[in-house]
Amino acid sequence: MKRIVTLLLAAGLVFGAFGGAQAADIKAKGQWDFNFEFLNNTDFQSKEHGGQGGDTFAGKQRLRTQIDIVASESLSGTVYFEMGETIWGKEDGALGADGKSVKVKRSYIDWIVPNTDLKVRMGIQGLALPGFVAGSPVLDDDVAAVTMSYAFNDMVAATAFWARPYDTGGDQDSFDTNTGKNAFDEMDLFGLIVPVTLDGMKIQPWAMYSSIGKDVNGGAANYNQTSWGQAAGGMLPVGKVSFDKDTTAWWGGLSYELSMFDPIRFKMDGIYGSVQADDEAWERSGWLVIGSLDYKMSMMTPGLFAWYGSGDDDDANNGSERMPYIMPDFGPTSFGFDKPGAPIATDSLLSVSGAGTWGVGLQLADISFIENLKHTLRVAYIKGTNDAEMAKTGGADLVLKNGYGTAKAYNGLYLTDEDSAWEVNFDHTYNIYENLALIVEMGYIKLDVDEDTWGNNEYDDAMKLGFNLKYSF
Repeated sequence: MKRIVTLLLAAGLVFGAFGGAQAADIKAKGQWDFNFEFLNNTDFQSKEHGGQGGDTFAGKQRLRTQIDIVASESLSGTVYFEMGETIWGKEDGALGADGKSVKVKRSYIDWIVPNTDLKVRMGIQGLALPGFVAGSPVLDDDVAAVTMSYAFNDMVAATAFWARPYDTGGDQDSFDTNTGKNAFDEMDLFGLIVPVTLDGMKIQPWAMYSSIGKDVNGGAANYNQTSWGQAAGGMLPVGKVSFDKDTTAWWGGLSYELSMFDPIRFKMDGIYGSVQADDEAWERSGWLVIGSLDYKMSMMTPGLFAWYGSGDDDDANNGSERMPYIMPDFGPTSFGFDKPGAPIATDSLLSVSGAGTWGVGLQLADISFIENLKHTLRVAYIKGTNDAEMAKTGGADLVLKNGYGTAKAYNGLYLTDEDSAWEVNFDHTYNIYENLALIVEMGYIKLDVDEDTWGNNEYDDAMKLGFNLKYSF
């Protein structure tokens, strides 16, 4: 009898757990990415000329899995895991594997305020400012935030957000034991985006404000130092490496798309940003405008694109005239810049944001003569807008060592108005199956550096041949 009761209780627990699990629908989706790249002179200097960028080959893989837990149309949660990027033969990709590369990329809930149409998302989420042409040159990354969205009607909506990219003091951030005072070691973002959709036209004005505490610690161990290095490198003037005073920053922009004359389509993004502090030498303000014009045909889409970003003048004492940025995802090209939506691949050799550069390009996109196979051919000319005198007087921080200027590791080159580059991309996508795509990227960059500015160093051409296999489920 006891055995029967025990079995009944166990069955009740099983069915009870099953019933509880059915209270929410579980949905999963994601991508497996595999990348095999041949690279040559990615620092624009061969080993013969003292660089690290000789011929290399590497294999990488990454898995991103998104799990949605849906209770109702008004309430759901999402967790987004990332495994990799794993480099074959290194660390968790070496013999034996068993690495610990699983990361929580995003974790948030979506809910609707009862009896309203106000949508709220809170948690670690993807947050991107508008960028119709080539992604956002200011911010597009994962961050802890609260966003609120409301549609006034079919034409006008609004999204407001508060995000905290950095809190570098950990659990003791409210008090500095060394000074006996409160520590101001947080960075906060407040923003508003207003999408307006009209017949054959889209307009998105937006604004963002940031408060940066003077005690934000660039060497703290409780956050991603690489991420902070790029963010600080995009907000500080030449020669500055960290904030040591309370700082404020703001950006304003307008994205515009005209499609009423389809198949002709015009897009444009205009942005101005400013970082302000008590000391003029710490300030940084600038702007960037980018536009594109496409004509969609049956077998290809020819187009033109161009951008201009303000650059530094010749006086280091008055701060910087380059547009500040936090964590961009900006890519008019797929090798010198970071093309949004691109697979695992080497890119951003010239710039991550376009600040301090101008460029013009011609592309033939979505060339298709065979079913399931598309090609894009792109040629671009890029030139710096920073005054060459700034580089000549900038000291060690601006030495173009191994092809890199300020923030050598992740922000690209510091190009002056005497420096330029040519870039060619020839990219291909073949859908092997509905959910499996082979992407081949071919890139070439010819860099022309002014000897009077950077010295008599020899710079070599950078080249890329990448094979990417993407399985989406």
